[in-house]
Amino acid sequence: MAQVPKALTLVRQRAPKTPGKAANNSPIARVLVDTGVFHLDQEFDFLVPEELSEIAKPGVSVRVPFNGRKCEGYIVGRANSSAHIGRMQFLDKVNNETPLLTSNILNLSRAVARKYASNIMDVLRFALPSAVSSVKDVSLNYSELQPSNHETIKHYPQSYFESLKKGEASHVIWTPLPTTEPFELMAEFCKIRSGNILILVPDSKSVDRCLQAFLASGIGKNICTWSSELTKSQRYSNYLEILKGNVQLVIGVRGAVFLPIQSLSLIIVWDEGNDNYSEIRSPGWHAREVAIERTKQEGCSLLLGSFSPSLIATKYLLAGWIKPLNPVQQIFKEYSPKFIGISEISAPDQRGRISTKAWKTIQRGLQTGPVLVQVPLRGYIRSLICQKCANHARCKCGGNLIIGSVNKHIVCGLCGIFQSDWQCSFCAGRTFRHSGIGDERTVEEIGKAFPGIPIRNSNQGSMILDEIDETCIVLATPGSEPRAKKGYAAIVFLDSRISLERSSINAEEQARLNWFSVSALAAKNAEVFLDVVVSDLNFQALLRWDPWHAASRDLLERISLNLPPHFKAVSVIGPHSDVHNMALEFSGKYLVSSLQSTDDIYLSKIILRGTDHQAQELVEDLLNYCRIRSAHGLTALKVRVDPIEL
Repeated sequence: MAQVPKALTLVRQRAPKTPGKAANNSPIARVLVDTGVFHLDQEFDFLVPEELSEIAKPGVSVRVPFNGRKCEGYIVGRANSSAHIGRMQFLDKVNNETPLLTSNILNLSRAVARKYASNIMDVLRFALPSAVSSVKDVSLNYSELQPSNHETIKHYPQSYFESLKKGEASHVIWTPLPTTEPFELMAEFCKIRSGNILILVPDSKSVDRCLQAFLASGIGKNICTWSSELTKSQRYSNYLEILKGNVQLVIGVRGAVFLPIQSLSLIIVWDEGNDNYSEIRSPGWHAREVAIERTKQEGCSLLLGSFSPSLIATKYLLAGWIKPLNPVQQIFKEYSPKFIGISEISAPDQRGRISTKAWKTIQRGLQTGPVLVQVPLRGYIRSLICQKCANHARCKCGGNLIIGSVNKHIVCGLCGIFQSDWQCSFCAGRTFRHSGIGDERTVEEIGKAFPGIPIRNSNQGSMILDEIDETCIVLATPGSEPRAKKGYAAIVFLDSRISLERSSINAEEQARLNWFSVSALAAKNAEVFLDVVVSDLNFQALLRWDPWHAASRDLLERISLNLPPHFKAVSVIGPHSDVHNMALEFSGKYLVSSLQSTDDIYLSKIILRGTDHQAQELVEDLLNYCRIRSAHGLTALKVRVDPIEL
């Protein structure tokens, strides 16, 4: 039976809306349009309909017609005339009547875009929240700040606190005393300083810890937080309160650096060398650098804080732009733990992965409180090496062979294939030994040595968030160490050489930061053991609690090798031919690396480097190059200015 065709129906079409007349006063709106086209990074003029004139204010989000489609944007100004030639389009809609974009944040975003070879809309995505219509106005209550009375303040130069009281602008980098809680002293700084304050911390866990320290110090109801733990509505509500000037102090993660805090007097960046401050998405800005730019624009004070300064902060210090804020040297012995290293590597009590010295440090610590043991690797056995030739045992796919904790089978860490008949590709050997031992295997070893003692394991997959308030052994990987209520009675670092020998330009800097930061968790007079030789310069820095000397030495080495931060570095990833052509064009003016492979077989990578004097010129040349490519419809290159890893 033949099918009866469906009857045709008319398609209803809506006639295009006819715009009314333009506004009488300032009929031109200058709009930053999110075109999605890299080279169109400029303001465009639109007519403002009379019915939208009252709400089409600078800073509001709007929708505009652009090249046959609707695009979002922000009004940055109103004018009576325009240089535009030809027919001008009308604004289509005002998305939100609240001006979210302030002039200060606009100027900051422009500077960040220039610094990171980007366009401004890519920066504004991080600076401005998504509007939530259901959010209502909230009134905040305020509490007066209590006078500062923290005992450790007296150990720092009093001239700095006098300048805080007077509201003078200053740029300092602060290294706290060991075995102290930095957030408690930070709260005292904020009590002294008048005006509004922004505090940046590396993660949500630190936001909560900092908030609790401030509440305990008497700073309470005028605090606003900013982190990924907030819902979309909470973030928008907090943003509005900050915008209206109802917030005196903000504690947040890296994105908080763009918040529109009025009359900003002080920015504090705690743990300024932490990798979490680097935005992984394009354009890859770093919160410390954005904070420095904001300090310059708004004339406020800056306090960078860390137990061990980054090389970039050290560079600012040696250049004289920031000053050190260190405790008086005589007080270190009172607060510093006792550091123990390997004095003779061939001595019987100092050999082995967990030497007799390490065992005894744990034993002595357990007599008075909890003990922290840190290992750099997570898992059971993270790598194997051939017993015969000492080469790494690898799968046919190139991945390292590992042993899992569940069934103890040998598998490939990359493809996961079970390896039952492995044979060394170098010497044909079939036996191997353990190389990289992870936290799960270490828990087993320590558990056998200390039966009856509770052992708690903390890693990035299962982190202990509560304070430790019992006698136990805590085994943790870097970055997941819980705090002890009264400090750890002993701390033991195992496999420390793995941290120093990582194939990273920042391996030594990050290892030093880890050792200083974790050692600060110790109680007064506690013992801290590291399985490195005592002649190691980083161990010597710990003994003196002086990270500056080691950081300055590393910086001088970088200068002699033409490496960042002395040299400006930019990584560029793209199709092989495009990256090759770019390398040829830039090689006459800047240092250009050879083409490097990436995880994607179709893409290559190069590193461009220029001197300090060439830094801004390099970024501008790169920005213009990318704009020309965009105008010709070529594939966009992935550009990263000041990458963490080369």
